[in-house]
Amino acid sequence: MNVRLTCLAGAIALASVASAGESKSQSRYLAKPLTGDFYMYGGSLGDSTPPTEKDRKLSLMVTGPLAKDLFDYLGPDIKDACGAGPDQRQRGKGDLSCIWTKSEGYSCYVGLDVRTGKSMRGLTC
Repeated sequence: MNVRLTCLAGAIALASVASAGESKSQSRYLAKPLTGDFYMYGGSLGDSTPPTEKDRKLSLMVTGPLAKDLFDYLGPDIKDACGAGPDQRQRGKGDLSCIWTKSEGYSCYVGLDVRTGKSMRGLTC
């Protein structure tokens, strides 16, 4: 009986230490979770070419509160952006592009050439 009680107390102690470690790592440097997706490809972004060892690029899309904050920080809308109108707005600087659409909300895109580590545009239009 004492062995079971000791094992139970040890398990509770380990669980509390583990959960304390998890909550600390989640707030490390005031980090917040991201929402979005990514697309790994080769060739040009519009192509459907699979990535290779010598040609591997990444397009990242961020959505949610971060995308809205980035959109707000980027300044005025791009007037001649493709698809721009009352239901879609676009803003950008350098390789960062953010879009607001009435149907989907805010999303931001940036690309990365994995082989060189240099940023690039992350969306086609």
